[in-house]
Amino acid sequence: MPGRKLTVTSFFSLLSLQALARSSILRTRASIFDVIPPGFTQVGTPSSETIIDIRIALKATDNEGLQSKLYEISTPGSASYGQYLTPDQIKLYAAPTSDSVTAVTFWLQSQNVSAISTGPFGEYLSFSIPVSKANDLLSAEYTNFTYSSPSSSSQAIQTWGLYTSAYSIPTDLSEHINLIHPSTAFAPPVNRNGRTILYSKAGSPSQRAVSAKLATRANTAPTSCETLVPPSCLQSLYGIPSTPATQDSNVLGVSSLQSNWALESDLESFLTEYRPDMSPNTTFTLVSVENGTNPQETGDASYEASLDIQYTVGLATDVPTAFIAVGNIDTDFFTSLTDLAEYLITADNPPQVVTTSYGVAEGFLTASSAGLMEQACNSFMQATSRGISLLFASGDDGAGGCTAGTNNLTLFTAFPAACPYVTAVGSVTGIGPETASNFSGGGFSNYFSRPSYQDAAVSSYFSSIGSANEGLYNSSGRAVPDIAAQGENIPIISNGRQVMELGTSASSPIFASVISLVNDKLVAAGKPVLGFLNPFIYSNPQAFFDIVSGSTPGLIPADCPDSVGWSAVEGWDPATGFGTPNFDAIANAAGL
Repeated sequence: MPGRKLTVTSFFSLLSLQALARSSILRTRASIFDVIPPGFTQVGTPSSETIIDIRIALKATDNEGLQSKLYEISTPGSASYGQYLTPDQIKLYAAPTSDSVTAVTFWLQSQNVSAISTGPFGEYLSFSIPVSKANDLLSAEYTNFTYSSPSSSSQAIQTWGLYTSAYSIPTDLSEHINLIHPSTAFAPPVNRNGRTILYSKAGSPSQRAVSAKLATRANTAPTSCETLVPPSCLQSLYGIPSTPATQDSNVLGVSSLQSNWALESDLESFLTEYRPDMSPNTTFTLVSVENGTNPQETGDASYEASLDIQYTVGLATDVPTAFIAVGNIDTDFFTSLTDLAEYLITADNPPQVVTTSYGVAEGFLTASSAGLMEQACNSFMQATSRGISLLFASGDDGAGGCTAGTNNLTLFTAFPAACPYVTAVGSVTGIGPETASNFSGGGFSNYFSRPSYQDAAVSSYFSSIGSANEGLYNSSGRAVPDIAAQGENIPIISNGRQVMELGTSASSPIFASVISLVNDKLVAAGKPVLGFLNPFIYSNPQAFFDIVSGSTPGLIPADCPDSVGWSAVEGWDPATGFGTPNFDAIANAAGL
C-alpha cells in the first residue's frame, strides 16, 4: 500500500476513540459546486430526518499487483496466459486491509454509526442514517438535486439524489478511505448508446436527422447489406459461422441496466424473420441481480434490450445466452455498474463474455466523479481477472466536444469504455468498403492513463497525424476504441414492431458474439477462453479488417467544425480501433 501503513495499535496510541470523536483535524476531500454537471439542478434542502444510504469504499490492498497479474495472465506468450484467477485469489489483492476496516469502523462507532461490511471482499462499509447526522459526521451540507438528460429531446425531470459541495474526514483515515458515496461526485442515471428508426419493411427506411453531424442514409428499400444489416450480412462480412455452438459451459452475457427488458416473443419473431435456419424457440435465461426482472407483457420491451438479445442469440448460434437484469432502478449509473461487476466477480459460473451498451460521455462528468469511475473500473479489473471478456459500446458522441474547456482538453471519450480493463467497441458502416461511422465514440480519456498494451499502437498513430488536434486532447490518456463492428441499419423487432438501430450499442453485441463463438471452439479444444481481450487484440492486429476511411468529428455542440475529430487510418486509430472482426483470423491467432 502506498504511504504510511497505520496499525490499529499505533492508531489508538495516537488518538483514542473519544479524541477521534471530537477531533478537529479534518481533510476536505472535494468541492464541486463550482462545476455542477449538465442536467443536474439544485432544488432545496431535505428534511433533517430524511434517510440517506451511504457507502464508504475502503482502499484495496494491492490494485497495482492485481493489474500486473491481469496483464500477465491475459498476454499471449506469457507463461501464465489463460491461468485465470479464482475469487479467493482476487481477494488477496482487492480486499481492504484489516487495519483499514478496523480504523474506519471504530471511527463510525465513535459517532454512534453502525455499519455493515458489503461488497465481494468487504471493500465497503454501508449504513443508513438521517441527513442531519450525515451532515454532522462528514461536515457536509447535503442538498436535493433533480436530473434531466442534457443529450435527450425529452424534458422529463427526475428527482435524483442528495449531494454535498464538500465533506471532511479525520486526516488519519485518509489512507484507508477511497471515497464516500453519495457525497461530492454526481452520478447520472443509466444512458444507452444508440438511436432507433422506425421503418416499414416493405418500404424505404425512415429518414431522420440525428444531428448536424449524423448523416442520414437516403437509400431505397432495405433489400441488401448496403441498406439493412441483419445477421446474414454480418456472417458474410466477418466470416461468422452459422453452425451451432457445442459447448454448454460457454455462456454469453447481455447486461440490462435499470428496467431495459427483452421479450421472448420479439426474439422468436426476429429469428423467424432473420435466422430461419435456427429454431424460433431458441431463447435466453434470466439472471437477476439486485432483484432485476424481465417482464413479458407486450409493451415492456426496450429497444436496447431487444437489440442486445437479438444480436447475441441471433448471431452466436446456439451459444447459451444469459440476460443479466440489474435491478435497483432508482440508483445511479455507477452503482448499477458496480452491481453488475460484483455479480460477475462472485458468481459460481459467470458468463465468459459480457456485452454492455450503456455509458456516459466524459464531458458530462466532473473531476469529482473520478473516484466513482475508478472504483467501478477496478471492479471490472477484478471481473476480467476471472477470464471474462467485458465489452462496452464506445459511445455515440464522436470525438466529443469542440468548445474550449478546462486545460483545453475538449475532445473526450465515454465511460466505461475508457476503463483500461474493458474492450471498447466502435461503429462502422457500409460494406464496400466499411468506413467509420461519424458518430462512433473515440479519442483519449481525460481520467484514465494509457495502459502499456496500447503504447506501441498509439505512438505509431501519433506519429502519423502530426499536430492534428494538438492541445485539444489528453495525449497520455487511455485510447478508445479498441476495435469496431457494424453499427448502422441494424434491423430488430421490439414490441412486435420492425425498427432499425443505429449506434455503438449495436456494435458491442455483434463483436461479443464473434468472441463467444471463438470461445466455443477453444473450450471444445480444451483451451482456455480468451478472457480479457485487449492484450490479445494489440498483439494480433492482423486478426481484424483494418478500416482506413471515414472520420468521427466532434458532435458536442452540433456546429463543431469538421476539422476537429479523428480519421480512420492504416493501423490503430481513434475512429475504429484496429478495425472489424475477421473470425477465421481471430481463431487462428487464438491457436485454433
